[in-house]
Amino acid sequence: MTKAAATAKRSASAALQGAAKGKAPKSAKLAAVAAPAAEVPSQAFEPELEWCRPTFDLLDFLSDSLPPACVDMLRAAAPHALGAKAHERHTYQTAVVDSLARLCAEAMKKHRDAVASAEGAVSALLQDKERAMEQLAAATREEEAKREAKGVAASRNKSADEMVTASRQVMESARKKLEEVESLAHIVSEAKVGFEKEIEETWMPLKAGAFPPKEWRARQKAIEHASELLTQAEIPASLAAAVPLVLKEKLESRTDFSAQVVEHADIALREHVASIATQLEGHHATVDSQTQAVAKAEGELKAAEAELAATLNAQIEAENTWVDSDSAVRDLKAAIGSFAEKSEQLDAELTASKISLEELQGLVGRFEGLRASTEVQSMDAVAEEPKDVSAEALAQKVEDVTPQAPAEPPVDAPSDSAEAEGGRAASTESSAALSAPASASKAVVTGLQSVGVHVAIQGETMMNEVLGNGLS
Repeated sequence: MTKAAATAKRSASAALQGAAKGKAPKSAKLAAVAAPAAEVPSQAFEPELEWCRPTFDLLDFLSDSLPPACVDMLRAAAPHALGAKAHERHTYQTAVVDSLARLCAEAMKKHRDAVASAEGAVSALLQDKERAMEQLAAATREEEAKREAKGVAASRNKSADEMVTASRQVMESARKKLEEVESLAHIVSEAKVGFEKEIEETWMPLKAGAFPPKEWRARQKAIEHASELLTQAEIPASLAAAVPLVLKEKLESRTDFSAQVVEHADIALREHVASIATQLEGHHATVDSQTQAVAKAEGELKAAEAELAATLNAQIEAENTWVDSDSAVRDLKAAIGSFAEKSEQLDAELTASKISLEELQGLVGRFEGLRASTEVQSMDAVAEEPKDVSAEALAQKVEDVTPQAPAEPPVDAPSDSAEAEGGRAASTESSAALSAPASASKAVVTGLQSVGVHVAIQGETMMNEVLGNGLS
């Protein structure tokens, strides 16, 4: 046995004794301090660790919610913790396994909550859709009623408009007729006044014989004009023929017959004036009546216009109410139309949540199988592969962080003399372990791994802190 091998053996023995007493050698403590700083690729493992693949896959699954340092530390510690039989694991191995189990429980709760939340969202969307469909049915009925009311209001407004048109026509007709009767009454009135004036200026002088003989021409013209007046009075032809002859006679020369002719002519003229007056009174009555008709037509037009304004306001209000109802129907239809896209999105989220939960359940189930295993798993790859947290890595960290012992003169001795000098070897155990070659470091770490205490002191504290930070 070489000196280096003997030194490694003594280091391993010291590690075993320290573990049995609940202590860790100084080299183990230093390795524990340096271990968390080791950078380990998250996917690197050897075929010998294929049994631990479920745990590695589980850590990969949980890596999104944990700090990388925590994942790397758990990845390095998991083979050591799970490689031992379940009932033979020491405190730190149990703590690592329990930490993984706690992470699994929290992840399971998180994913179950996600599934429940997604199911709740789908259910809530279905309820919202049913509620929207009920609201749409009610809004559609209301919209139909408002549309019918709008049609009724429009019909009333149209009738009112037609009534206004008719009333305006009646009023205009009444006003026109009033203008006509007023014009006729005015004409008759002027005719009466003119006829009476002619009687006074023409007939009365002829009747009284007031024209002197020398004014026979003026008298002749007056007689002709009087004949026209008598013609207007519609006297008999015999009387009309006699009047001019009588009026040519002197007043004192007139006979009884002539006096009767003049008297009958005078009566005819007076009666004609009376008839004109009667006609004028009739025209005045017609004017009064037509004036009342115009006033009535104007009142009816005003009432029709007021009704038109009222029906127009009612129509506008009905239109606005219908627009609101129609907008509500359109909004509900648009909302219901968007449910398809929302439903598809929520279904996709629910499916993804279920798939993720099923995947996690499978990984957790396989992890629980390793957790409860009663078989010892191979740890060769962990001891020999430098890519993991291996013996060489730990030993290298020890060499990096441990002060070098003062150099001593080399001692050449046979391999059996090392065992004979046990006392001196025990006193230089630490320095020999730190200065041993790589094979001696592997032996030291292998001895630590056999009892699972390679990070028993500072490692456990740091692991709890990292796990606590990751879980928080």
